[in-house]
Amino acid sequence: MRKIPMIMATQHPDNISEAFWLGKSFIDTRDEVKECFVSFSELSCQEFMWDWEGKYVDEAVIERLFEENFNFFKKKPLGKELFLTYRFPNIWIEKGSYRVLRAFANIITAYDIAKDIGIHSPPIFEVILPMVTSAEQLIFLQAKFAELARFVRNDSKTKIGSGNPSIIEIIPLVEDIPHMLKIDELLEKYLYLYEKKGLGKIKSIEYLRPFIARSDPALNYGLVPAVLAVKIALAKSYQIASRLGIQVYPIIGCGSVPFRGHLSPENINNFLNEYPGIKTVTIQSSFRYDYPLKKVKNAVKTLNAKLQKPAKIPVIESKDLKALEDIIKIFKGYYRQDITRLAELINSVSKYIPRRRERKLHIGLFGYSREFTKGISLPRAITFTASFYSLGIPPEIIGVGRGLKMVWKKGLEDVLQKYYSNIVFDLKEACGFVNRENIQRLKKKFTNLKNIEEDLELIENILKIPTEPLTNKQLIHKNLTSNILLLLEEKKDPSSLIEEAGALRNFMG
Repeated sequence: MRKIPMIMATQHPDNISEAFWLGKSFIDTRDEVKECFVSFSELSCQEFMWDWEGKYVDEAVIERLFEENFNFFKKKPLGKELFLTYRFPNIWIEKGSYRVLRAFANIITAYDIAKDIGIHSPPIFEVILPMVTSAEQLIFLQAKFAELARFVRNDSKTKIGSGNPSIIEIIPLVEDIPHMLKIDELLEKYLYLYEKKGLGKIKSIEYLRPFIARSDPALNYGLVPAVLAVKIALAKSYQIASRLGIQVYPIIGCGSVPFRGHLSPENINNFLNEYPGIKTVTIQSSFRYDYPLKKVKNAVKTLNAKLQKPAKIPVIESKDLKALEDIIKIFKGYYRQDITRLAELINSVSKYIPRRRERKLHIGLFGYSREFTKGISLPRAITFTASFYSLGIPPEIIGVGRGLKMVWKKGLEDVLQKYYSNIVFDLKEACGFVNRENIQRLKKKFTNLKNIEEDLELIENILKIPTEPLTNKQLIHKNLTSNILLLLEEKKDPSSLIEEAGALRNFMG
């Protein structure tokens, strides 16, 4: 069996502080090869996500890594001890299949580069497909790669390469809750089609690494539905794997803020207790750069130690499954109702959120837009979260109070607390950054903010937690968000204050 990496460093631009190895907070494409090496060599990550989706990418990453760090990778080979995993664009959503073809060629030639210099090959054999909605998407990409690899391998006239690996392994990244709730059906169909299409004759499947999103589900459905959907997806992944006689090693994609997963150097134990069964976690830019380096290294060491232990298999009792789906619908309804009406507000703030990467626009000539609902587009999850926090309205709270009230009314509170064990802790953390005066001020134009005020009162009454700033840091943050709103009202740029506020939180978004 191959080594399964436990920690995957990613390029998500959620950091507020400078990268310790760079001396600045903005990381451009030319810096990312070094960032990859630092993640391996200094932070002890075993995997790095090399993102071809929605951003510019250095396509010479393999040559640069090997040329600049040959002795390191000779001792710790890519594809054996360490892993560089490409995230592809989703060609059914993002314009232009040519970027996938370039990535295909990159993987094929990486084999020959490694072989020529005497390093383990293939260095890259596994890719991530985001926004997966069907097993057919996975099979299509694998079949196309196999065709290209076979063509290159058999073209004896040009001898432009060996064409290996002959097939790529693929990680389905499931990001939408309806598909997360049916991940068992997706994985079962994928295994069936893999054999039916003859791909099993090229290489048999010994394991699966389903990648379960935690950030985008929160943006689209709210905090509580995102947490519960991940729990269901994890349980169903193990259940179907056991039935089909295959190993499963789930990945969870999460940020450091509670809304996006709450995996920070200061919250390791709570996080792992919340998501049993996880075998690989993503640590994004904020985790790595918004905390003291010593604390980050200790946190990575702790994660490595805990994740290498045998997984505690998550189980959802059949009598609870229907109740969890009902709870998801309750919270989703209140959340989406308010976000739809607040889209104008969030989009007006989002343009001032400082950039941290050379991301391509998700609308325009080469981009795409992740539409929230028909006719309404929102910023990506990091910018979305940063925009709300910059106003003193943590997105964690939206719809939650009213959802709690309905859950208690229907007698579902025991199920909620059983499967979301950290709900009080997560909401208490978020509520420390509330600015009620800003909500009151904005309510004159965005009248549905009265619902957010109701949410706060209900959270406080039902869960018995404070819903306002208490510490000095939180009170300073509140003052900053008040000034941010004043500058926005005067049509002035508040980006410097947005950065100050983010520094107090230890995350951009």
